[in-house]
Amino acid sequence: MNRIQDYLLIGNLHTAALVSKKGSIDWLCYPHFDSPSIFARLLDGDGGSFSIKNEDVDIEARYIKDTAIVEHICRGKDNAFIVRDFMVPHQQELCDNHFLIRKIVGLQGSPVVSFNFDPRPDYGKNSIEMKQGKNILYAVFDRGQIRLNLPGQAKVRKQGKGYIIDIPVEKGQEKEIVLELDLEKSECGPGDDFEERTREFWKKWLSQGKFIGFCREQMVRSAITLKLMQYYPTGAIVAAPTTSLPEEIGGERNWDYRYTWIRDATFTLYAFHIMGFRDELIRFFDFIENIAEECRECGGAVHLMYTIKGKKVPREQELMHMEGFRGSSPVRIGNAAYDQFQLDVYGSLIDSYYFMWRRGGLVLSDKARRIVVSLVGYIGDVWLHKDEGIWEMRSGREHFTYSKVMAWVGVNRALRMARVLGIEGDKKKQWSRLERTIKQWIWKNCYDEKMGSFTQHPDTVYQDSTNFLFVLLQFLNRHEARTKDIILSTCRELSYKKSFVYRYLVDDSLEGKEGAFMLCTFWMMAALAAVEETDEALKHYYNIRKYTDKTMLIAEEIDPDSGEYLGNFPQAFSHMGLILASYFIDRYRKRTDK
Repeated sequence: MNRIQDYLLIGNLHTAALVSKKGSIDWLCYPHFDSPSIFARLLDGDGGSFSIKNEDVDIEARYIKDTAIVEHICRGKDNAFIVRDFMVPHQQELCDNHFLIRKIVGLQGSPVVSFNFDPRPDYGKNSIEMKQGKNILYAVFDRGQIRLNLPGQAKVRKQGKGYIIDIPVEKGQEKEIVLELDLEKSECGPGDDFEERTREFWKKWLSQGKFIGFCREQMVRSAITLKLMQYYPTGAIVAAPTTSLPEEIGGERNWDYRYTWIRDATFTLYAFHIMGFRDELIRFFDFIENIAEECRECGGAVHLMYTIKGKKVPREQELMHMEGFRGSSPVRIGNAAYDQFQLDVYGSLIDSYYFMWRRGGLVLSDKARRIVVSLVGYIGDVWLHKDEGIWEMRSGREHFTYSKVMAWVGVNRALRMARVLGIEGDKKKQWSRLERTIKQWIWKNCYDEKMGSFTQHPDTVYQDSTNFLFVLLQFLNRHEARTKDIILSTCRELSYKKSFVYRYLVDDSLEGKEGAFMLCTFWMMAALAAVEETDEALKHYYNIRKYTDKTMLIAEEIDPDSGEYLGNFPQAFSHMGLILASYFIDRYRKRTDK
């Protein structure tokens, strides 16, 4: 039975697929990340898949270096072959055709490579009509059709609801299966070299990047993964391309992450900036600005998440017919947290403007000025309200420390831009008073003198991993002794086996437990580096690297005892965390060396 880390990601910048190390495409939503699935065996045995059926071969899977092409090396007793899986990237607003390629290369002997093609649309709920033509299989369903273009000499036979496809191949021969999605007419021609196009795309794209020496390989894979999760037409980045991968095997903490979280804005921009990918940075910022403008016009309230098209996230539903990943139910689509009040998103939005102005070369337009001024006004009105917090608590609202710090960040960054915003005189004094008031409230209500650290909120004795962010957000001065004390206190409470970090220990009212949070683990490394504990941060980095799969994809969480990945996969925020931690370790290590 597959583990979460037994999958690799391929995609075309509009949607993505997960292919197992044994060569089974078990997850693909079509035509976009948040569309219903075509293949969903990831979540249910009857969810549909497109798998290699040769049972007499050993399969080794890997990425071809610096690409999003997955290579399965299949070796039998007297034969060997390769299957390369990839999708052709489409950097265009409108994508009429989506291509998923399975390329077969003969290595030894004369193997017959067999596949089971078994699409099950709409999370396995809808029926499908299969039609067979010359070297073609059509799968017709209520939302459209998909077309499987087969090489010559392919033999097809029906088995159950799907088809077995047998393809003979000789040593040195190359043959392709081309799955076309969302088509009105075929764009697949006999002269197309899809693999070369895809290799060239990744080579050209990565040539723009900047990567840090001690972790270049990990940063490159994180960059490719983030690129695969950015919806090109709008610039939105999904938190993950999956839904309902469990935070506990057999548990109920299963959520739909195929949406964009606003609070991730500055981290996303910073990650792309560190690596030098300006187009992706600009496209994501444009997505964020469109949402901010729309919210300003409707009274200032911002949802914490949006669809990849900037729309309201669908209501949460449970798919009762699906058993869930290894029996982890329920399977959910949509997300009920979309309408929670989260104070931190307003500071995040202002911080993203500040980042783009300070580092991204943004000239603040009249529209941008109106948005920022409006957001500061909204913070002034609501900062003393309780909220559900960054972790989207379903147990009720609290005065979460991180939310208040982000309210302070919003006002602080607006003040730094005061001149270009045209803010002066009484208005600037008003903002300065608001900034001081919020900061004083945090220290008075959220700081525990005896513990020497911040609690998650004033009515608990437990700390929160967001404490690591306060020095990175410049709420805390990295040169002050108490800043290091806060970081070390948080490490003592929330770390396990030294390098793994839990989000919090407080009861969140949900059944079961969760794993160590990879993002928070990277936050700890970055915070330690910021207070010049770079050697310690680097030890944690190398220790965690032992637990990450050789594919270098990272899930939301990990079980520190078993090493098993947990939660949706791959997780954009985890990869952003790796990039930020690598940057801060490198940055402050150089200063220490000097």
